[in-house]
Parts: sequence; structure tokens; C-alpha cells
Amino acid sequence: MSHEKRKPSVQLTLDKSLFNKLVSILELNSQANINDENLSSIAEKLKKKMLTYSVPRINDSDTEFVDVRYFPNEASDMIWQLLVRIEQENIEDYYSILINNREKK
Repeated sequence: MSHEKRKPSVQLTLDKSLFNKLVSILELNSQANINDENLSSIAEKLKKKMLTYSVPRINDSDTEFVDVRYFPNEASDMIWQLLVRIEQENIEDYYSILINNREKK
């Protein structure tokens, strides 16, 4: 019985600029020594994976894109990486809005 390689089920297509921004965020997080839940080491792993396995392509309009694939746990890790970078100032209390919406149901 042959062993099939698992293919990551989450695909994200980014233009060149967004790809660079996402890898930059991972670089910042990996250098920040964020010990909570090993976020810095996870950032480094995600960055290495993106720079190894992502697929660059050019469309018919000569726009450069990158296809990135993640397993669901990696996609979850990526969301956490992005959330860590958000400044805590001037953020709307959407949780209260969520609670109010749920109470109206």
C-alpha cells in the first residue's frame, strides 16, 4: 500500500506585496521572542514553510502572485500570528456587539 502525501486543504493566493507583508509579520514575530504559546517559534516555522513551499506564478497580465497552502492547524497559527501584531489602541469592542446580536435572536 503506497503512502500518499497529504495536501494542505487551505489555499491562499496573495499578490507579491501581500506575500512580502505576511512574511515580514512572521519575521517580526519570530524576532520578538514572544513566549506565549511559543508564538515566536511557530512564526519561524511558518516563515520557513512559506519560503520553501509557496508557489510563485505570473498571470496573463504579468501580475506576480504566490499560492500558499496550509493545513488547518497552520491556518489557525497564522491567524494568531496576525492578531499578535494588531495594536490594541482604538479597537472597537466588537465582542459587545456580538453579545448584543446573539441576545436579539
